[in-house]
Amino acid sequence: MTIITDHVATYLQELSAGRDPVMIEMEELAERENVPIVPWETGRLLAVLVRATGARRIVEVGTAIGYSTLHMARASQDARIVTLERDPGRIAQARDFLARGGVGDRVEVVEGDARASLEELDGPFDLAFVDATKTEYRDYIRLLEGKLADRALLAVDNVLMSGEVALPAGSGETFWADEALDSARALNAELVGGGGWLGVVLSVGDGVALATRFET
Repeated sequence: MTIITDHVATYLQELSAGRDPVMIEMEELAERENVPIVPWETGRLLAVLVRATGARRIVEVGTAIGYSTLHMARASQDARIVTLERDPGRIAQARDFLARGGVGDRVEVVEGDARASLEELDGPFDLAFVDATKTEYRDYIRLLEGKLADRALLAVDNVLMSGEVALPAGSGETFWADEALDSARALNAELVGGGGWLGVVLSVGDGVALATRFET
């Protein structure tokens, strides 16, 4: 199931800017080995947000091979990123790609379960990007809240889950598990509809939620 029509997807793909050899290599590896990386347009959105907000300290939950990390790190020479990943093999790949991509000295890759790692991090962070185990998203955000700067931006990936969050609960066979879909629906409602957040869900890639704390 796609969120946008095929002809729009084709247009956006053709519109995408060129990649350097490192980024091309990462995309080809992800395609070949089924590594979950963000689409290019999601990476570009993150880069724009880093640049526009002037974010200097960034935390990323879910590194994989460092594709989204590279997008964000290249957007600003002042940005420093702490990125969390539990898979040692992916960490080794990410460190290699980030070093060859020219940003390795500004990225710290932390190995381990993200929930435990988040407990140990010192804030404040100007931007947080969440893209790891979907059913744990709300746990990550709860752990992040006290570590975010007053006007920090929160970005969360895969919140539309191939468009399946828009289907009625229990509507039949889906790619995403019911637990993940229920978690995404609850999170979207919380970020957009209340809970002290000022947020929006965008149909970029597989859905990106953007939110900042809103004090009433």
